[in-house]
Amino acid sequence: MSHLRNVVAIGVAANLLTACQPQVEEAAKPRYLYVASGLCYSGTGNTTYSATTSSNVIFRLNLETAQYEGRVADFTTGFDAPGTTPVGISDYDSEHLLVLLEHTGQRRIELIKKALSGERQTYYNNTSTAAPFGALQSAARFIFKTIDGLLISRSTAIEKLDTGKARETGTGTSAWVQGPGGACSPSVTNITSLATYPTSSNTLGYNILYTHSQNASSANNRLGIINGQTGWNGTTGCLASQAAPALTAYPTSSVYMTDTGRAVVSYAGTNGSMQNSIYSYDIDETANTISDEVKGYEVPSVIYGASAMTYDPATKSLYVATGGSIATNLTTGSIPYNIEKFTFNASTKEFTRVGSTSFYPGNLETRCISSMFIGN
Repeated sequence: MSHLRNVVAIGVAANLLTACQPQVEEAAKPRYLYVASGLCYSGTGNTTYSATTSSNVIFRLNLETAQYEGRVADFTTGFDAPGTTPVGISDYDSEHLLVLLEHTGQRRIELIKKALSGERQTYYNNTSTAAPFGALQSAARFIFKTIDGLLISRSTAIEKLDTGKARETGTGTSAWVQGPGGACSPSVTNITSLATYPTSSNTLGYNILYTHSQNASSANNRLGIINGQTGWNGTTGCLASQAAPALTAYPTSSVYMTDTGRAVVSYAGTNGSMQNSIYSYDIDETANTISDEVKGYEVPSVIYGASAMTYDPATKSLYVATGGSIATNLTTGSIPYNIEKFTFNASTKEFTRVGSTSFYPGNLETRCISSMFIGN
């Protein structure tokens, strides 16, 4: 019995000693800024790279060091048709990203491994023009993952695929959002970005934010809200709309800052006040309204022809891809796109540039940046 007591005593002492030792924390896993350089939109009047002159790659940057780590995918190697261009990327899961590829007749969504030269596989490629089967009939522009599937902007409409990759329709065989009425009625020909925000007003739990850009008209350049559960069903679904701050301020990208309840919109144009700027808006998640328009940043020598944004709530940082040069034609002189980093002041609602130089300066792989997201 004494021997047993000694064994027990030794075991208890060992446990106590272990409990008193400081626990070694698991090394923090790196986080990345994933960047797609493909056909992009930098505001009406700004001529940017085409599908064949864009870099057409996806690469990643270490979010903490801003160091380039390499290409995740390259669409110029000869395995893809010339001009295959990544127009949108989205985080899919801990191991994969989704990429929306634009190429007439070969539009598709690919699932790509989060690794340098990651393994690629086709996720969806139905381009049939016979509704209701084809979700990619016209030019693809943007992709956004939701809790119940995918939202896809194809310029003139918003398509929705459920988790089984079946196309969901809004009115008859029409797209999930096509030809909406109400306050959204003018905004149907050039949908430039998509985002969502949480809401208690429907059982699905989110609504859709979208930006629309067309011409010098406050009726066409705007931010809108569509019911996430119904889409546009032919009679209702448009919940709110907000005109751009100027007739020639063309909205190019948007994000929703979940920690502040504000939507951020980048505007681009060729000259003049408010054309190349970043604005934010309060989104009432219950009433589904847009209010409190605030200009958060406007320095054309830093932000000109912004094309994509993403927000990191962990550090309250906004990343903006921009032409970074006051020039009507961004391809003149082969101007690459920079990535700028900003912090947000919730009191003043202003953005402050981090540092005096770009977070990541433009190079041969940033012509031009169509989409970004932050992930592992």
